[in-house]
Amino acid sequence: MSVRRLEYLQWAGFIAGGTIWFASFLAGLWTSAAVCNAGSSRWGVPLDSVELGIGVFTLACLAVSEAAAITVFRATRAVDEEGPPPPARMKFFAIGAMTGNVLFAMIIVLSTLAAVVDRACHQA
Repeated sequence: MSVRRLEYLQWAGFIAGGTIWFASFLAGLWTSAAVCNAGSSRWGVPLDSVELGIGVFTLACLAVSEAAAITVFRATRAVDEEGPPPPARMKFFAIGAMTGNVLFAMIIVLSTLAAVVDRACHQA
């Protein structure tokens, strides 16, 4: 695989995890606002189904990001960490992306479960 393609995969693996999590967070926030607000509650948005759909879609996108990071790591496995800049940097970012994506996956799973199991509207 070419160095340019590995660099694209490196950045996709590194940046996509946080971006995907933030997008799912905002989508869940907007969904709960649509369910709990008095003006939009008559729309009948099924909170549990939408939250599960957001969670599954987000985890699928995160799996693609993790696969990109693993591909870069496997391609630069033999490179020394203190070696020349392009391959050593790609290996460093791939390791960071693999670790970060696992953490983002756990955050997504736990927040999706919390949104589905817990009550959405806590109004007094």
